[in-house]
Amino acid sequence: MFRNSISRYLLLISISFIFASCAEEESAPDIPGSDRDKYVGSWNCKEIKKNDTLSFTISIEKLGEFDSLRVKNFSLLGFSSSVIWLVSGNSITIPNQVVDGFSFQGTGFFDDGELNLTYNSDNFPATAICTRQ
Repeated sequence: MFRNSISRYLLLISISFIFASCAEEESAPDIPGSDRDKYVGSWNCKEIKKNDTLSFTISIEKLGEFDSLRVKNFSLLGFSSSVIWLVSGNSITIPNQVVDGFSFQGTGFFDDGELNLTYNSDNFPATAICTRQ
């Protein structure tokens, strides 16, 4: 009888582990050392748009999924507004989005400690080079 109870108990525990391992995750885990870690922090940017050169600081932080970043003060929008970037390795994608009435879309890459960006800002072509603070 005692042996039968232990066997049933172990069987229930095993089944519990199987069901728990099959549970669907809501979002991908934040894996230390992931592609986006090298982007996080404050950066000094120099943007060229419509023959004007602007200098500003952006703040980049992780957002939700393992490939998403929130970029505050992008193109001088202010630190209360943010643009979303997606990263994979050294590649940056700025998906089409409207922030505070301004549209953004573009690409970029991380190279030798710099962010090199090419994007449309409200339908005007722009480029920016950002260096870590």
